[in-house]
Amino acid sequence: MVTTVRRERHIPAGQAMREHDGLNAMFLEELHREDYRHRTVVDVGTGTGRVAWVVAPRAHKVVGVDNDERRLREARAYAAIRGFNRVEFVLGDVETTPWSVWHREPFDFVLSNLIMSEAIVFRAGKHLRPEGKFILCAHHTDHWRETGEGSHHAFSDEEVNDLLVANGFEVEFLGVDKTIVGCESLLEAERVLGPTIVKKWVEDGRWEGLADSFAQRIREITLSYVVAKARKLAHGPVKA
Repeated sequence: MVTTVRRERHIPAGQAMREHDGLNAMFLEELHREDYRHRTVVDVGTGTGRVAWVVAPRAHKVVGVDNDERRLREARAYAAIRGFNRVEFVLGDVETTPWSVWHREPFDFVLSNLIMSEAIVFRAGKHLRPEGKFILCAHHTDHWRETGEGSHHAFSDEEVNDLLVANGFEVEFLGVDKTIVGCESLLEAERVLGPTIVKKWVEDGRWEGLADSFAQRIREITLSYVVAKARKLAHGPVKA
């Protein structure tokens, strides 16, 4: 296992709100280190295309896949405004559908931001060309730890490494990027999280866990991400 690069910073709530819609900095660094010229890229769980826009100016073709047609319409509109004519956004389930439906040849790059599962790693291993790369950012197990439950879709860096290796990858980079957001009150925490997350947490009990944490004067929210870059081996093990 490669040595995990670990970063940690502390920021106030106002700064966290300004950064809310941006991509993780460590993930961006790994994206920018690659050469996408003459390469075909698939962005799984593309949403409105935030990751696709990073590589679209340099790639031969980008295919963005998502299961939310509303968000895909927004991505297509933005692509038209920007003149990105080598970007295609398609409706599909990246966990259950063979990716060859969207592009017959193997991909050169698989990019995944905040959508991670065993099924996605398996599909990436099946549909990447040998020596192709998989670059991902997922919730780390420390994400939202103040709630007592954290993120329900989180992975440790060891789990990510083991999943990649088991599916025929050699891990080139592994990192954990942690941001601790200081909040003066629960109201400020609510603004940092946004109404969608707060509503979900009220329903599943995590908001009560956060309130308990604030009552104990632990007035912060941990945002933690695991970032990985892995190369598909020519003769690596791929599970049936």
